[in-house]
Amino acid sequence: MTAEEVLDSLVEECQEDHVGLWRIVHAVRPDLGSADPGQTRALALRLVRSLLQERGMEFGFPAPDGRHFLPWDSTLEQAIHCIEDEWIALGCEPNIGELAWFTSAEQTNYRSGG
Repeated sequence: MTAEEVLDSLVEECQEDHVGLWRIVHAVRPDLGSADPGQTRALALRLVRSLLQERGMEFGFPAPDGRHFLPWDSTLEQAIHCIEDEWIALGCEPNIGELAWFTSAEQTNYRSGG
């Protein structure tokens, strides 16, 4: 798969449900052929940047009800730096529920009580 195909697939997933960073990491290794942890992090962060900047996805965490989403209030650069810093501090690849989640803007209606 190409990075664009992986990105398209992740966007589709984000439109159906919230997608954890772990899912992006797991897409990078087999789909893009990354075996090195540093390369995996760099490729995953590149996909995160594309999801947020080019595809309009939001990042944060699922709301307690599991359906809605609570986006973080930060800039793109703050988001990327936060995710990278927390990933490095974690000392391993993020697993289910760790660090950040992504979703389409339609899923964030929780903010307005929707």
